[in-house]
Amino acid sequence: MPSDSRFEWIAELMRIRPDDRILEIGAGSSPSVAYLAAGLTSGWVLAIDRSATAITRSAKKHAALVDSGKVELRVAEVEELLPEELPDDPFTKILAVNVNLFWTRRAATELALIRNLLAPGGRLYLAYGYGAADGDPSESPKPAAAELDANLAAAGFTTRVESSGDLLCVIATPDE
Repeated sequence: MPSDSRFEWIAELMRIRPDDRILEIGAGSSPSVAYLAAGLTSGWVLAIDRSATAITRSAKKHAALVDSGKVELRVAEVEELLPEELPDDPFTKILAVNVNLFWTRRAATELALIRNLLAPGGRLYLAYGYGAADGDPSESPKPAAAELDANLAAAGFTTRVESSGDLLCVIATPDE
């Protein structure tokens, strides 16, 4: 797998455990799936994207991971995920990288669904940026962390913000 400092940084922030159950929203055909699955043993990744083309590309790129059972790819939007169509175990981590849904509007319906999909103590990671973890912070457009924080707080999440170079990640935990 070619090195990508953006996804290395995100995976490091997520502190992925071997048994994590991870949902990636808007996975596209990026290498993110491989970074998420790298340390998994009994865990797995469900990667969704609304683009059938992106999922087809990702299936080719990550065929070995799909064949191993560590990764499942689906054409879907987050609001189309039905808990009864998902594995019984809730997700320990949910990731969305450069997904405008959480940036351009409150996404209250989607965030309520995400709360229901997360295991107790689970976390949502909203990451933005196209540059490097050690790059220029103004290299790519990103939402204001305060705006993401306000939207997540309104949906019942407590947040913390991490940034490095051109990358921003808001880590959200559902309030209890």
